[in-house]
Amino acid sequence: MPDNEFYAPDDVDLLRMENELLAFEVRFLKTRLGEPARIPGSSTSLNRLGYLEEAERDLVLLLRRLSGRPVGPVLRRTRSFRTLEQKYLHSPRPRSSSSPERLAYLEEAERDLILLLRRMSTSPFGRVLRRRKAFRTLEQRYL
Repeated sequence: MPDNEFYAPDDVDLLRMENELLAFEVRFLKTRLGEPARIPGSSTSLNRLGYLEEAERDLVLLLRRLSGRPVGPVLRRTRSFRTLEQKYLHSPRPRSSSSPERLAYLEEAERDLILLLRRMSTSPFGRVLRRRKAFRTLEQRYL
């Protein structure tokens, strides 16, 4: 292309740019209307994905707090707690945010968090735990 000429898009380029603009406008309007935005090529909404990532972060924080407390060695005697620690604290997490493996990992983390919270709330220490605002917040959010 000579230096004195400018790039002029052809019809295909114009259609592609218009299509991208329309797709962006549709996503924007859907979020404005309150409809969940979807990840392209997936049936999972971005809101659901954010919720699952938050559940995973809450589970990791809860496991770190429990293992760092004086009750940590007692909890590690149970196989289920050791499994949770190994899975969420010591092993690498899937990083690709749109992959099916990451989605399955996040859904499993949510299930594990719900089970752990149920066990903690039905234990003899459930009443003591409910005095803490952080535990009540987790209960309200996930149970």
